[in-house]
Amino acid sequence: MEVTEISKEKFNGVYILGIDAKDIYLSNHYLNTPDKTGYRIRGTNGTISTRKFVNTLDYSLDLIKLREIYEKVYRRINFGWNVGDKEYTQYVINVTFKYSVKAYNRIRKGLYIKNGWSPHEIALTDCADVRNGELVAIQIDADVDEPICDDLLGNYFWFCDGQYHVKQNVKTEVGVAALRKDLYENGFYCDGIHYVRFKRSSGSSRVGKCLFIDEKLYRGMDKWAHCGIKIKDGQEIDLAAWEAYIALTTSSIIDTIEINPENILVINDFESVFSDDVIATRIDDNGRLISKPEQVEIKNSIWDGQSLLDSELFTGYDRYGMLLLRNRFFKSACFNTNIQWFFRQKGITSVSQLNGYTIAKRIEDIKLITTPSSIKYLKFGSLQQWLDNLDPIFGIVKHEKPTHHFDGRLVQTHYQLINSLQLTYEEMEEFLKPSIDYIHLLNTEPAVIRNHIRYPSKDDWHLPMTALESKNDIVYKLLGLNERFCETKLYSEFRRDLVRSFVKNLKCGHVLVNGNYSTLLGNPLEMLYNAIGSWNGESMLGIGNVCSTRFCDGQELLGSRSPHVTMGNILLTKNVRNEEIYKYFNLSDEVIAINSINENILSKLNGSDFDSDTMLVTDDKVLIEAARRNYNKFLVPTSLISSKKTKRQYTNSEKADLDVKTAVNKIGEIINLSQEINTLIWDMLNSGTAFDEILPLYCDVAQLDVMSGIEIDRAKKEFVVDNTLELKYLKEKYNRRDDNGRLIKPNFFGHISRQKGYYNPQKKNYQRHNTAMDYLQAVIATHCKRFRSADLLMPFSYILNDYQYIPRIINWNQVNRIIRLVRETKSDISSIWAAYMEHCQCSENGSLSTTDEEYTITKKRVDEARQKCIDYIAEIKLNYSTVYYLLKLLDEKAYRDISYTMFSILFGVPNKSFFRAIRKSSEPVKELMLNKSGSIEIYGLRYSKVY
Repeated sequence: MEVTEISKEKFNGVYILGIDAKDIYLSNHYLNTPDKTGYRIRGTNGTISTRKFVNTLDYSLDLIKLREIYEKVYRRINFGWNVGDKEYTQYVINVTFKYSVKAYNRIRKGLYIKNGWSPHEIALTDCADVRNGELVAIQIDADVDEPICDDLLGNYFWFCDGQYHVKQNVKTEVGVAALRKDLYENGFYCDGIHYVRFKRSSGSSRVGKCLFIDEKLYRGMDKWAHCGIKIKDGQEIDLAAWEAYIALTTSSIIDTIEINPENILVINDFESVFSDDVIATRIDDNGRLISKPEQVEIKNSIWDGQSLLDSELFTGYDRYGMLLLRNRFFKSACFNTNIQWFFRQKGITSVSQLNGYTIAKRIEDIKLITTPSSIKYLKFGSLQQWLDNLDPIFGIVKHEKPTHHFDGRLVQTHYQLINSLQLTYEEMEEFLKPSIDYIHLLNTEPAVIRNHIRYPSKDDWHLPMTALESKNDIVYKLLGLNERFCETKLYSEFRRDLVRSFVKNLKCGHVLVNGNYSTLLGNPLEMLYNAIGSWNGESMLGIGNVCSTRFCDGQELLGSRSPHVTMGNILLTKNVRNEEIYKYFNLSDEVIAINSINENILSKLNGSDFDSDTMLVTDDKVLIEAARRNYNKFLVPTSLISSKKTKRQYTNSEKADLDVKTAVNKIGEIINLSQEINTLIWDMLNSGTAFDEILPLYCDVAQLDVMSGIEIDRAKKEFVVDNTLELKYLKEKYNRRDDNGRLIKPNFFGHISRQKGYYNPQKKNYQRHNTAMDYLQAVIATHCKRFRSADLLMPFSYILNDYQYIPRIINWNQVNRIIRLVRETKSDISSIWAAYMEHCQCSENGSLSTTDEEYTITKKRVDEARQKCIDYIAEIKLNYSTVYYLLKLLDEKAYRDISYTMFSILFGVPNKSFFRAIRKSSEPVKELMLNKSGSIEIYGLRYSKVY
């Protein structure tokens, strides 16, 4: 019953291959080379190339078990290999299903090869490879001397202006669904190893990804994952639930904790049943969705997905109020509770006095109080069977965290929240004033810049230098060495980019306000008292109340949970100090107790439960006043749609069919359309339209709210609802076009689209509307004018120390090598970003929230390219004069194109050689310090500048 001590190295994940199914299929179906090598990952020298190892198998209960199974099967411990500080393994592969197999497939830039032919067989002659009168490969967009005839080019290619070109209608021979079915049923070879389908998490399934595993390791891992449940091939089962819950152990964990079966008390879940006036969404007789105002019966599961964990088990995590735990078929947010003290206070001395099931013999053994909603095993087996097979090692997935803004004091809003409030232009000016004032301070006060980028204290300077992660790290270290760095052109450029980035973020609706993200804790006192049979079913917290240590007693609060869709998702509530909650629960500022007894709060917060869902909570007066204005007009969107109990067979074919359906995810399109309709609602209301006239629009957006919940749950449930059809109908209904045929979109969509790479003014008219987010764009444009720097900016050499600089001992070979390397790195980085932007522009979906994963992978590749350059330079032994000269080049016009890149790379080298060239300040460096009487005000907090 303690946190297991594990070395920090073991917490690291393992890099694994990320390959698309199309490439796997092609490599396993070559007509002329039917060997069992399959997909090739080795270079000509026989070593494995790590270029395709772009995904990570996180440290998890699965990874811990996988290492153990590997050792048993292979009788070796070399599950992976290390390159630098990264571990790689080839025994698990992440497969994506993005592309279909065409008659001719693009293998690399401009090269198309006929299906069935290996790239190793191709021998191009003048950009074409023709065998026996058949075109087997062609290089497009390259100069050709003697083109082949049109008959050979066929239906897919043509010759023009001295080059071959490809048409858009290349025939699909194996579709994505067929690829998934083939790989699921037959597996595939890669580097001579045969892989079979393993698992996919709920999140991965929504984007079509699935893990495959070395077949030799599959049986041991699958038996362990089943946790004693016997399932035969072809057996009927709730496959959607099974696939979701068997993957719980793949979740990334930060630690492990030991909880024995006898430490667990299982009490019944409780449903609060009541009536409420809502916008109800149900299925009509034709199988279509219909949404309208109704009084309906609401059923809230008030402890869904939460548990109470004794404070004794929070050793090492005692400052936190929640640990999200995973085990086989177990997922629960476990809240820091003084269980044993509560028992003593209430005279509970025997397990016979408890209101639940436990195998404990002594009351002192009870450390975890949970409900069936957290034990997914009960959908397939009995509680006793789960306890008999339970591994006492639970994974800690996460705990609640403060935000990264001003030591957790502030939180960022989002455009979905802002655009569901009826803010006037003047209110938006008031709302944005703290942010606009802050922008002015960033432009004029170096001490504020230092505070913004986490300027280190003097105590940090004894720490060893490490590889730096960002320009922020470099700048605050330079400012710490020499305050006059802020007079240089490089600093001015850094500040310009930082402010520009801040303003761009602001335009996306990310406005800092007092508050945080708080993890939801449902009726905790009621759960605790129910464990001893002393609860009467009434709310002890009270309807309309929450309990948070972050805010004052009696404070009115606004809450919003993501995904936030529309006006009915806004929560207004009152914070109350409940002495018993304070007594028996160890809440942090990032945990909030809420009431869902006789209160339709779970639907209001977009179908929330208590398995670590979080809510943005703020006491911002402008937002609260705007929320009050329409709070009772917009009824809560409420789903009356239940999932269908689909009994599928336990076969790879059924798994493929399920995952094909799950991968069609519309959440981004749903959120986008909801914001268009919200915009239209406000535009009409602000133009004098009566509320009754916009009610049909609100019913549609309330339906989208319900549809978003269906999309999120699709990975673990199947629904009869056809979201694709419903979305198509609503898109057609709100298809607004201008006189030129362009789609009319809210003005703020233009800015967000630019950030995502979908900006298209030729096809879309980003028109101003009378809505909060468009007001936000206008206020920022009016008040955030470009800041003009001082006319005289110093060169970077202004802060260099030339006392040891001797020009004659500069190593020119090293200088030229580093400059060449920096140029190559910048070119590589530009190419990586260009490929990403091209992918965004070619996206068929165009949704504002579909490229997060691609962006993360791209950013990772950029960081790796930069780090490779840094590591190379770190190996070069540079004398002081060479270092000094390289830094002087940052001011030279000839190197202007790479100065910023070189700046971040040189100072990113993990030693102090480049920092030693900086002249130390003669005066102490000024810092910001919180001071109620300070002259600098930032978001309601006062600071003084101190030395």
